[in-house]
Amino acid sequence: MIPVLWWRFRRVRSLPTIRFSSVNLMEGTGRSWIVRTRWLPTMLRSLAIAALVLALARPQSGGGYRDLREGIAIQMVLDVSGSMAEQDFQINGQPARRMDAVKTVFEDFVLGRGGLPGRENDLIGLTTFAMFADTPCPLTLDHGSLVDLLRQTDIPGWVGGRKVRDQEEAGFTALGDGIVMATDDLRRAGEQAVAGVPGAESARSKVMILLTDGKNNPAPAAAGFPAAPNPQDAAKVAASLGIRIYTIGAVSGLDRRRGGIFAPRVEVDEDAMKEIAQTGGGKYFRATDVNSLGQVYEEISRLEKRRTGEREYRDNTGAAKLAMLVGLGLLLVEVMLVITRYRRIP
Repeated sequence: MIPVLWWRFRRVRSLPTIRFSSVNLMEGTGRSWIVRTRWLPTMLRSLAIAALVLALARPQSGGGYRDLREGIAIQMVLDVSGSMAEQDFQINGQPARRMDAVKTVFEDFVLGRGGLPGRENDLIGLTTFAMFADTPCPLTLDHGSLVDLLRQTDIPGWVGGRKVRDQEEAGFTALGDGIVMATDDLRRAGEQAVAGVPGAESARSKVMILLTDGKNNPAPAAAGFPAAPNPQDAAKVAASLGIRIYTIGAVSGLDRRRGGIFAPRVEVDEDAMKEIAQTGGGKYFRATDVNSLGQVYEEISRLEKRRTGEREYRDNTGAAKLAMLVGLGLLLVEVMLVITRYRRIP
């Protein structure tokens, strides 16, 4: 098509000419093959341009149909209130904050470490809540960026695992706000999936994982501001949008006391967490240490799988190189012909 258009719409340049009184004597000599094929250089240049355009267009080769068994959208809703600084978990035999233990296992869940299969094909996001809810990372397939943001996430007033100041925000646990914000993120992703937005296909199946170590404790309603949403009501809204909710109570069953005595310690409102999970069609889990927390994520990983598929396309660098060489070769031949056999005088 390109050579035809080039030939049809090319501009005819005005070339210098020599005038003769008569060319009757030349008519009997006939037309040589050079004259008959004078269109050849122009055609060669047209084909060369077409080949170079093809090379620059990055030709692709169709790959096989890839079966994705875990293509879902997962929003992790993480409690970052002050109680998450309690050191009743252990990492590699050393006392660790609940926050650090949860972040470690969640990272393993995303990347596939510590016996967990990983969630390579899932859209995964992070929502945090204490006095307020926030979304450090929206739903994304860029799990490297998600992990970087997860590592930077900490309790208000804490930086790099160390407390640097007292923050009022750390004294509250707004469960309802966290559920509402995560629901909105999953809802928008689901709408994009229905609309066929590229990259959002996984959000046809939506999951929320809510992890806390305490009870619902929102900040009192200020003048002119509404009260925080009730977690159970927020869960009903999420369920109506097709979002499945899993809840995790991350509190060790043992607490260190003076004299080396250990006593039971349970702060999570397990009845409320079970109700939220039941409303969202999910399940409640109790995590008392890093191993049990990993087992929770492993079970969720087994439960939440959705078979989807996509066709892969890869840049065909071999075809691009061949088209480039062909284009350059045609240009070279055209130049050689123009300056030799097809040279015009003047």
